[in-house]
Amino acid sequence: MRHWHDDPGALAWRQSAEAADRHRGTVMPPEQLPGLIAGRAEVALAWQLLAGPLTPVDLTPGRMALRRALKILPQSGPDPNCYEQRWRDRGWSGGQPLELCKRPTCGRCVPLRLTGHR
Repeated sequence: MRHWHDDPGALAWRQSAEAADRHRGTVMPPEQLPGLIAGRAEVALAWQLLAGPLTPVDLTPGRMALRRALKILPQSGPDPNCYEQRWRDRGWSGGQPLELCKRPTCGRCVPLRLTGHR
């Protein structure tokens, strides 16, 4: 099975994309990301719910709060599949790699999406 890095130009594109990300720097402080704020609230709720469950059934609300948190907490860096998805989906954008991936918690793309990048 062929890896996406094996496509002609993929490795050079990733290196230039990473250089552009370093040059752009932080576009929004992480503590201002709505997903981080809401995710922390969900983690606090989960901690409260899981602090002293009496039966295994009592664990369910805490587990559900943790699952909600994991769906919205942004990662500290790019999603492991961010570059691959952007490269593979280039056919949808006229042959050019996408600027943003579709991962809802990608630490690279979430701040860019919130600041108006496409």
